[in-house]
Amino acid sequence: MKIAFVNDSCERLGVEYISALLKQTGHEVSLFVDLQLFNDENISIKPLARLFDKRSKIIKDLAEFEPDLVAISVVTDFYPWALDMAEQIKAKINVPIVFGGIHPSSVPERVIKSDYVDIVCVGESEYAMLELIQSMAKGQIDYSIKNIWFKDNDRIIKNEVRPLIEDLDALPLPDKELFYSKSPHFAICYYIMASRGCQYTCSYCCHSFLKNIYKQKGVYLRRRSIDNTIDELRIAKEKYQPKYVRFFDESLGADYEWLKNFSAVYRDKIGIPFICYMHPKDISVESVGYLKVAGCCEIEMGIQSMNEKISYEVLNRHVSNERIKKAIDIILVEKISLVTDNIFGLPGQRQEDILRMINYYNGKRVNRIYSFWLRFYPRVRITEWAKDKGILNAEQYDDIMEGKASRPFSRGGDISNKDFIKLQVLIFLISFFPKSLITWLAKKNRYRYLPDFFPPAILAAFTSLFSGAFNDKIVHEKVWVRYSIGLSKEIMLISKNIFSVCGTNLKKFSRKVFLAK
Repeated sequence: MKIAFVNDSCERLGVEYISALLKQTGHEVSLFVDLQLFNDENISIKPLARLFDKRSKIIKDLAEFEPDLVAISVVTDFYPWALDMAEQIKAKINVPIVFGGIHPSSVPERVIKSDYVDIVCVGESEYAMLELIQSMAKGQIDYSIKNIWFKDNDRIIKNEVRPLIEDLDALPLPDKELFYSKSPHFAICYYIMASRGCQYTCSYCCHSFLKNIYKQKGVYLRRRSIDNTIDELRIAKEKYQPKYVRFFDESLGADYEWLKNFSAVYRDKIGIPFICYMHPKDISVESVGYLKVAGCCEIEMGIQSMNEKISYEVLNRHVSNERIKKAIDIILVEKISLVTDNIFGLPGQRQEDILRMINYYNGKRVNRIYSFWLRFYPRVRITEWAKDKGILNAEQYDDIMEGKASRPFSRGGDISNKDFIKLQVLIFLISFFPKSLITWLAKKNRYRYLPDFFPPAILAAFTSLFSGAFNDKIVHEKVWVRYSIGLSKEIMLISKNIFSVCGTNLKKFSRKVFLAK
């Protein structure tokens, strides 16, 4: 069977695992990537996006591949893009389309109703996709496959999820070549996960509803063996020579014993600088020491709010400010680059909450302060809570379920949109201005004299551009390579067309001159 994955500009680990399993069992897999020039999560310029839109070329190449199934892994932010791709594919090719990933797993009952989606895969997809392909190969689709929702004429068939994959080592190593062969920007940093699941249930995170989907379906947080993880990295080191490794585990140090043993093996056999996420509760002198020994160059840690009431009651993050500050101190003492995540626009958030955070960071000077606007995602606990509290009305809630972008603004509290933007500017200035000036600007609300004409996305991009964080450097290089590749191909095509037209006209002109003589 021939399976085509259609992908946005981001690497998808889930797709790599599915591809590896399908290839292992004899199926042909190909990837079709939209580089999304001027239409991605970093840069959005609609006129240029239309000019450099290559989706028609992607669909032409897809049709030539003649797939038996088209699969698209969908995150909520790119759901409109995925629907548009599916519509264009359906207009050209008579092929079944399956949507998987976090957005279809969140709202399968909505996604399956789309005219351009035939099948939805919920949750972990490796074995569900394999069974689906094997079923199609037999010429008779099995409509009872667990994790799969089917559309059969006017009937929607909803199957329950299967137990979680207990032994992650049993899966083949992810098919990195699937992505790396399509664009060099994917290979700038090696992406990996040594575990699946999370021990925490933060209200804004997908795990707050995925745990409910998988209730009584096995242990939610599972970890690969050290040998299996190191084997993957050893192959990556030999084959791709990556500059950095990025662990996407929710908190790499959640298991101290695993981290302790992993640390020494990684140092001795891999030795590539790596970036990871850590939860404040998993930070200790011992755990950070293990990370330091292994070669961790940067830790990204969620703070989100320094208002403990909001943290506990709204975000479901039961970690005190004292614990957060201690965790930050431990990391800074070890001189590991520290990036902190913070959420703006939380329900009930007030000016004093942000200023308290700013004054703290002004004194500590971590390497990078991310300030994200609150985004309500489908089915996560904070979205359901906000609906029940009347913070979201029925129309706003429905838009969120449909994957439409929710507006970034303060829902409650005493801060206006403009004040939030000015506070973000003040956070940006912490990295460049002396502590005394930041203190002066924060005192007596003098920050309100700062400019407010920067949209949040532009401010975030500008802040990232001047950041010294390793992750930002990686993102910059990925964006640069992706645009260089995409634009160079386009420029070459335009140049070829120009020379072709000029050559044709020159021939016509020469012929006229010759005939005139």
